[in-house]
Amino acid sequence: MSKYFKVVEIKEDEFINKTGSELDCRQLVVPVGNAVFVAVDEHREDEIDIPLDCF
Repeated sequence: MSKYFKVVEIKEDEFINKTGSELDCRQLVVPVGNAVFVAVDEHREDEIDIPLDCF
């Protein structure tokens, strides 16, 4: 089965509001309900890695 995704940039305060988490490392992946929120430090990372089991 194929899966398709849409990744949309959001503001930091929206991320914190939805996940209750702040970025304190290079990347943070937080599944919440039917969504997956990702935060990345763009100065330390140039890729986003989201495991499929988060969906």
